[in-house]
Amino acid sequence: GDDTATAIARRWKQGGRDPAPVACLGVSSDGVVDIDLTRDGPHGLIAGTTGSGKSELLRTLVVSLAARSSPDHVTMILVDYKGGSTFDACARLAHTVGVVTDLDDGLARRMLVSLDAEVRRRERLLRAAGCDDLTAYRRATAEPLPRLLVVVDEFADLMMVAAKDVESCIARLAQKARAAGIHVILATQR
Repeated sequence: GDDTATAIARRWKQGGRDPAPVACLGVSSDGVVDIDLTRDGPHGLIAGTTGSGKSELLRTLVVSLAARSSPDHVTMILVDYKGGSTFDACARLAHTVGVVTDLDDGLARRMLVSLDAEVRRRERLLRAAGCDDLTAYRRATAEPLPRLLVVVDEFADLMMVAAKDVESCIARLAQKARAAGIHVILATQR
């Protein structure tokens, strides 16, 4: 496909007010392999041993979503607990609203608190607009509210730092995130 800036901008525009958050992950003998965060999600878990390609898959997911949906429709928090290099290039995407690494444990805890606050903020916006979910909100208002994708590379290491906080945050996200337009992709080798 055409990956020029003009082609990407055209795809962003063609997506309309509520584009499907679809990422092309590759091609198989059966055709294109993609993932739609609403159809296939809202959340996902990627597991594999060291060297199996988890980080490359995550980068592909992030870049493909960015190429298909504008930052008005999808934003991302990228969490890398393997030294920080997985998302180096993705940090410069306009869609990226935060990058968290294992170099700052305090930042990880602040991210969890911020995610909780974001869920509550989105719930208030949906309620004020009289909407049950993000799709209805986008139909009812002109106010942009992008989907939020949280991608965590090496989830098990993050758990070692803040297990209680992570567990409670993930549990709340699992219960409330779909309607609020928040998606979580976790990768781990354990």
